[in-house]
Order: sequence, then structure tokens, then C-alpha cells
Amino acid sequence: MAKRYKKYKKYKKESSYTLVAGISYFIRQFLLPNPFSNLFESGTAELVDWLFGGVLIALAYILTGTWYVSKKGDYWKGSLGFLINFSVLTGLILLISKFITNIYWVSGIFVCVYIILCILEVKLLIKNNSIF
Repeated sequence: MAKRYKKYKKYKKESSYTLVAGISYFIRQFLLPNPFSNLFESGTAELVDWLFGGVLIALAYILTGTWYVSKKGDYWKGSLGFLINFSVLTGLILLISKFITNIYWVSGIFVCVYIILCILEVKLLIKNNSIF
């Protein structure tokens, strides 16, 4: 009986991760705007998003990795943190590019703010790991 309960408990934890990951994918693909739409024309912005969208995903993954340590059954927390970080980075690019149209200035400001975000997440979330 106890063995059967452990299997159910493991399945329940994996299903919560699958649910959060699925919702995260849907939000990133269909609800978040193209972060490069203010910098380029519509066709070019989509091409730039296809080419450099992977960089944004990698940056969000690294930012999440500054505070998230994978524990058994807590995978959904990392997925939710990734969604939040990806949304913040997308909004950051949109906000900066709304006021500044030079790609070099936008990139420089984005890198500076990204470094600040990494430091803040390490300081705030590692000390207070009870946010999630």
C-alpha cells in the first residue's frame, strides 16, 4: 500500500510541473508581445525574434538559476520562476526600446539592468527562499 502511495505522490508532483510548464509555454508563445517590435519593422522584428529569442530564453534560464536549486518534487517552482523572469526580460526590452531606438544603447542598458537583476535575485531570493 505504501509503495502505491509513493507512486501516486510522485505522479502528482510531476503533473503539477507539467501543468505549470504548459501554461508557461502558452503564455510565452501567444500572450507575450515580440520584444523587438519597437526596434525593427514588423517583418524584421519577427526574424530578429526568431534569431535572438533563444538568447532571451537562455538569459531567463540563467537568471532563474541564480536562486532556484532543483529539489525533488519542486520542479514547478523553477518553471514558474522562468516564466516570471522571461516576462520581466521581455517587458524590460520593450520598455527600454519604447524610449530609445538605438540598438547599441538598448543593448547596453539591457545588459546593465540584467546584471542588477541577477544581483537582486541572488540577494533577495537565496536569503528568503520562502517566496515560493
